Amino acid sequence: MFFHATAVVLKLLIEMKMKMKIFPAVILVALFSLLNLFAEGEKPEQKSKKESKEKVISLFDGKTLKGWKLCNYAGIGEVKVNPETGALRVTRGEILSGIRIDNFDKKKLPTVNYELSLEARRVEGEDFFCCLTFPYKKTHASFVLGGWGGSVCGISSIDFMDAMENSTMTVRDFDQGKWYNLRLLVTDNRFQAFVEEKKIVNVGIKGRKIGMRFGEIEESVPLGLSTFRTTAEYKNIKIRHLEITEIAAAKKLDEEDEF
Repeated sequence: MFFHATAVVLKLLIEMKMKMKIFPAVILVALFSLLNLFAEGEKPEQKSKKESKEKVISLFDGKTLKGWKLCNYAGIGEVKVNPETGALRVTRGEILSGIRIDNFDKKKLPTVNYELSLEARRVEGEDFFCCLTFPYKKTHASFVLGGWGGSVCGISSIDFMDAMENSTMTVRDFDQGKWYNLRLLVTDNRFQAFVEEKKIVNVGIKGRKIGMRFGEIEESVPLGLSTFRTTAEYKNIKIRHLEITEIAAAKKLDEEDEF
């Protein structure tokens, strides 16, 4: 469409020159002005598509473990890609089993104002099937699902308290073999987490101590997935820069907490 319009404009200007004896310089100025107008008309859409593509980063290709490395857990279970489901399978270990992102810093992934999303399911076992370790500025924390016997969820750790002990603790059942859509939003002063469309974590963290639970789980930093005596699968693992409107919405929640 752009090139067709350019050809039409050029033809009209040549005809005008022949009829009205317009100087070539005037034709060139008019042509460049019109070309620039058409070009500018296309830029917003092109820019929008580029920005959208840059905001979402896929962390798992569904075929290989490229970009990941095993956590240094004692008695770790096998970690592989399940060819039947195209999912990342973390097999039950003696205690912990898991995998983490390799070369996190080189990938220049965000550490605040981002969303992590994935699908996860418990294949076998009765404890946490998803301990999502994530970066928060210069420290880290974990979003735990199905822990402490199979049903406790929350953030570990806040003010040195685990998910079982702090205000983020919720209890829910997880069906064996069922896929769950999970999302975690990390902003300057707030963590928000969802299971399907239900928000199960919404906690202000301004002035609070955020960190990992002491122990082997620290091997999963800066971004990792772990299980406790459980086999689990994960797919569609993505990280996304938050939109300005999403950051503003989180700040509004922060302000409401102050009253």
